[in-house]
Amino acid sequence: MNKSSRRRRAFDIECFAVAVLMTVSCALSLPSAEAQVTSNVYQRVLMVRVNAGTADESFATAFTIDVDGREYLITAKHVAQKLRDEDKIDILTNHGWSSLIVKIFRCEDPIDIAVLVPPHQLTINFDLPFDKRLFFFGQDAYFLGFPYKFQNAAHGMNGPYPLAIIKKGTISGSYTENENKHAEVILLDGYNNPGFSGGPIVYRDLNRSDVVMNLTAVVSGFFPQFAPVMEKHDISSPEAAGVAAKAEPWRIVKRKDGTFFEYVDTPKDVALNTGIVKGYKIAPAIQLIRQHPIGPTSTDLPGNQPKE
Repeated sequence: MNKSSRRRRAFDIECFAVAVLMTVSCALSLPSAEAQVTSNVYQRVLMVRVNAGTADESFATAFTIDVDGREYLITAKHVAQKLRDEDKIDILTNHGWSSLIVKIFRCEDPIDIAVLVPPHQLTINFDLPFDKRLFFFGQDAYFLGFPYKFQNAAHGMNGPYPLAIIKKGTISGSYTENENKHAEVILLDGYNNPGFSGGPIVYRDLNRSDVVMNLTAVVSGFFPQFAPVMEKHDISSPEAAGVAAKAEPWRIVKRKDGTFFEYVDTPKDVALNTGIVKGYKIAPAIQLIRQHPIGPTSTDLPGNQPKE
């Protein structure tokens, strides 16, 4: 290899090294540049327990929101239905359950949102815009929470708190449930599970080139489809089956031993998840907060920042 070829090869290697370095640098920046759910959302989401030690004990999701420089805790109203206007809740931390006495303000029915006033600030105060109404029908949205008490194994990413499970859905539509009370419902095409109640529904502002997540609603539940519970009823032959089974032959089953049974309906039914998530828009909760501006002042909390 002559001197010119060696210089050319060295230049090519150098260019390749620079290209690799730039690629790695870009890849490292992707989590923040292309984040689907940003830290100003997931670092606000908490697992809560209510009515601990009683027959009414239950687990759900809550999240913080800053309004006019003060912090409040938001959850679904049905989560707090057994609590007094000032009562105890528990929040899961790395050290177990931490008890708080909170004041509770409830949005008017049918709005399924409760505002809890904690005794002190709980989470970060990174800005989380709310109620901007900037979403497009058909775009992705995300809801966060702790279904069946599940949590992510990413320890330290949410300071002393567990990291919520994140699910995605499509903003399918919205409707007004009660115009006088400003009860507006947002519908997501996505599967909700027990434990997500009280979690935030957020979406990316597609009107901007940067990643900005907006809060639009609070998870209330899902629209169920009620199906009858069936039981087996022995029959001598398919011809002996009832009218319902003859109309729907799949109800008639032949056992391995050659005998038959039919599935018959009972008075009981079960709620099936239709895949339509229901959330109440946050606006009435903001109005309720501004009627009771007593939340703790929101300041920097370095201890709640994610670990490097």
